Formats: sequence, structure tokens, C-alpha cells
Amino acid sequence: MSTVQPKGRSVLFRMTSDQFCDLPPSESFKLELLEGEVVMAARPAPTHQHFIFQLGVTVDQWVKPRDLGRVLLDTLMKLSGNWTLAPDLVFLWKRHLKRVQKKRIVGPVDLAAEVLSAGKKIDKQTTFTVYARFGIPWYWIIDLRKRELEEYELVGHAYENRVKVSFDEPFAPRIFPGLTIHLAALEW
Repeated sequence: MSTVQPKGRSVLFRMTSDQFCDLPPSESFKLELLEGEVVMAARPAPTHQHFIFQLGVTVDQWVKPRDLGRVLLDTLMKLSGNWTLAPDLVFLWKRHLKRVQKKRIVGPVDLAAEVLSAGKKIDKQTTFTVYARFGIPWYWIIDLRKRELEEYELVGHAYENRVKVSFDEPFAPRIFPGLTIHLAALEW
């Protein structure tokens, strides 16, 4: 029996990260493992998907010619036996590509980006804390409704040095010196 969680998510059952990664993929729902609980949420809206795809293409077009690493969308990331999340967009430096395995990334990525959706509490609180705890150096939170991006840098064990950028301003990600992203151009 599932219990309804705040912000449109439902807990289905408990399992380990390895069991979770053996589940068949779902086209109807987004599944993640949070503290050993399989959590289900609706698939993102088309505007969400369009923005994150365009952001991924933009970052990839800058990263690829420089042979810096890889950009992936909606890919499972196993952080521990009880935590397997699927950030909207991730980046791994070339030296960390060995973390990418057949069904998931094992270990932290170098950048995780989330577009706020019905699970706003998850993105702003739970994943914020979990990503810091497991050592993800950069975290971007994108709010399509407010048309802004917040960039956080991991300092010690917490995210600090927040940069907040309106979609009407150019965004210069600190993880990629020299790259400028025009966020308004990525919107639907």
C-alpha cells in the first residue's frame, strides 16, 4: 500500500539501490530511491523537458569540443545503498567518467541541475541536503515560473556562494569559466 507524500509524490515500497536499478524503466512516472523508499512522481511537463534539453545541448556544445566530460539528462545516480536519484541534468568531468555504468552513475557527479516542479520541497530541501552530503560540488536549481537559476557551490559540507540569475541576464557558470548561457533563449 502506498502513502501519499507532500508535493505530488507517492512512496511505493522499500528496497536497496541495487534492487531499484534492476526495476524496468517507467515511461509514465519518474522513480527515485530516497532513504530506501521508492518514490514516484509524475513525468515532467513539456516546458520542463524542453528547457532542460536545451540547457543540456547548450552545455554539451561547450563541453564536447574541449573534451571536458559528459552531460547526461535524467540519469540514475547511486549515492549509497539507500539513495539513487535522477537529477534533470548532470555533468561529469572526464576523469570521473568511470562512474558511469550500464544502468546508472555510481557516486557523485560534478554538477547536478534540477528544474523545480511539483516536488519543489524535494529539490529545495531534500536533494539540496543529500547532494551536499554526498559531495556534489555544484548544484543548479532552476525555477521556470520565477524565471531564475540559483547556482550553489559546495564549500566543506554545505552549499554556499549562491549566485542567483534572472533569465533576462547572461549566466556565467563558475564550473565552466568562459561559458555564457542566455537562459531566456532556452525557454519554450
